[in-house]
Amino acid sequence: MKFNYEGIDLTLKQPETGEVEALTEAEAHHLLQQRNIEVTRLVVQENKVEGKKKVTVSDLVVPLQELATLTESGVILVDALNALAQNKMHYGLAQGFRKLASAIEGGESFSKSIASSKLPFPTYVEHLVHAGELSGQLSNALNNAAAQLKYDEAIRNDLRAALTYPLVLIGSGLVAMLIIFFAVVPKFSHMLDNEKELPTLAWFVLSAGRYANEYPWLIASGFIGVLLLIVGAVTNKRIQSKIMNIAIGLPVIGPWLAEQDAARWAALCGAMLTARVNLVTALSLAAQSSAFTRRRARAEQIADDIQAGTALPEAIERSALLPGTSLNLLNVGDKTGKLAEMMGAVARLHDESCKRRMKQVMTLIEPLAILIVGVLIGIMILGIVLAITASTDIAI
Repeated sequence: MKFNYEGIDLTLKQPETGEVEALTEAEAHHLLQQRNIEVTRLVVQENKVEGKKKVTVSDLVVPLQELATLTESGVILVDALNALAQNKMHYGLAQGFRKLASAIEGGESFSKSIASSKLPFPTYVEHLVHAGELSGQLSNALNNAAAQLKYDEAIRNDLRAALTYPLVLIGSGLVAMLIIFFAVVPKFSHMLDNEKELPTLAWFVLSAGRYANEYPWLIASGFIGVLLLIVGAVTNKRIQSKIMNIAIGLPVIGPWLAEQDAARWAALCGAMLTARVNLVTALSLAAQSSAFTRRRARAEQIADDIQAGTALPEAIERSALLPGTSLNLLNVGDKTGKLAEMMGAVARLHDESCKRRMKQVMTLIEPLAILIVGVLIGIMILGIVLAITASTDIAI
């Protein structure tokens, strides 16, 4: 970071002002002393940070890795955070790390300052940092948090890439439907005024087309309203939680989400045990990372059972949190004293299974999208054809 200073040049016996670049205030004083300058005032230079864009989770991966490197090199945590606050390309990140440094200087722990910060850290980052604070291995905890963030980002990118084509397909289908609805259907809406009775489907399609063309502003308002409701539901944490709890009970999506949750739980447990956090604390902290109410309750029950004296494999088997294969690995790890390594192995197994299930889900989405769009367009075309045949007495 840069400091503005005012002082006296002891060699020339005259006042001097300027700036000096250093990692900490103490280092800046030391550099100025080497230049034979007696400092009377030293302040951190306020940087004009550009790019006031919203901070996303992916923006935090590299800074966390840099923070781990700095702390591992012996840099004090507050100084490391202040160094990251000099980011000139991202205003939100710079402000976030500056507030973290201020909170720690005010007496808060790093994990609590993360929890209260406005940066979008996932819950498990706070847990891993807390584990690192308890064990004195903060740099390892930060590296594990960065690795987990990177993994989550990779999953999101894979999902985004897989959904791109189905979404384009659905969007194209909706555009085609709107063109038919607003340009083609109205040309046949005069058949509603004929004396001949139209089939129900034909009457419904033509009536809807006429209404949409007479009141387009109402249709647009309804569409915007539905869109805002969807956006509001997706951004609301309570509704998100309810949606996730419903999704995990679905036939195809449910097992995929369960595998993903199991992989995260095992990875966090392994990372905390590696950081020498006691087993009950590690299990309790890892349980809080689950996005599903029932699975979180099961994971918390494991910690309660172990605290009551139950063996780990038996407690996990009671909870039905993991399948039998994973239980065998954890049983071996518990007996050999390599539970952290086995937790990591279980996390990798569920990670691979999660990726396979994700591919299965994605392979179903494309034909499902084609089917839905095809059925909707087919209904409109069939309604028009039925109207034409009914008005001309052509049997079909």
